[in-house]
Amino acid sequence: MSSPEVVILVAMDDELEPFLARAEQVGEARAIGNSVHHNVVLSGHPVVLVRTGIGLVNAAGAATAAILDAQRDESKPGSPLLISAGSAGGLGAEVRVGDVVVGTEYINVDADARAFGYVLGQVPRMPASYFAPDELVETIGAAHRLSAGTVHQGLIVSSYSFVTPARAVSITGDFPGALATDMESSAIAQTCHVFGVPFVSVRGISDLCGPAAQDDFLEQVDDAATQSASVVIAAIDALLRASSADTLA
Repeated sequence: MSSPEVVILVAMDDELEPFLARAEQVGEARAIGNSVHHNVVLSGHPVVLVRTGIGLVNAAGAATAAILDAQRDESKPGSPLLISAGSAGGLGAEVRVGDVVVGTEYINVDADARAFGYVLGQVPRMPASYFAPDELVETIGAAHRLSAGTVHQGLIVSSYSFVTPARAVSITGDFPGALATDMESSAIAQTCHVFGVPFVSVRGISDLCGPAAQDDFLEQVDDAATQSASVVIAAIDALLRASSADTLA
């Protein structure tokens, strides 16, 4: 059985570069809406690499375009596999700059429809949170020994705000298990839920949402993106083998 299409989504050019640098082949860039798509070869496998733009709407739009594009290709079996990569702010007490967080669960902390009986973080008429398939998380966990650094597994939250210390206290109070925060993962997770497509986010930690978070981010984003890319690339072969065996359905 042939492998499904793998789509890797990153928000920024800084997060795109580590993948392009390690690709064996890089196709022409093509714009779809605000996103930019490259067909590349990573670890011997064809992969679609997408620069989405920053934020929840850009991420959801790019994910939708990538899913529809993949589903139009009749040579690819089943659903594509979407992976969000790049940088994030660390929230968990055990998380350090340079670590990688593999999301098992995703929540949009900006969603607040509690007045209508929903829980905090739940978009009306959608699940309270979104989960990565266990097989995806386990496969990445088993493969990460091929890359450097510490890898955590747990909740990634998303917000339209760059998370300051005060905002971090609020988020961890409302969502005590949160390990990392970004501006895209929950939107991609919701999009993948709607389309019935498997999704996982793999984020390198660039800062700890503290007083120096902005400076730390600017200094460490490249390293965080490289760490994320290393884990994803190390796992691609195993992910595709598992997906081809229908264990990720």
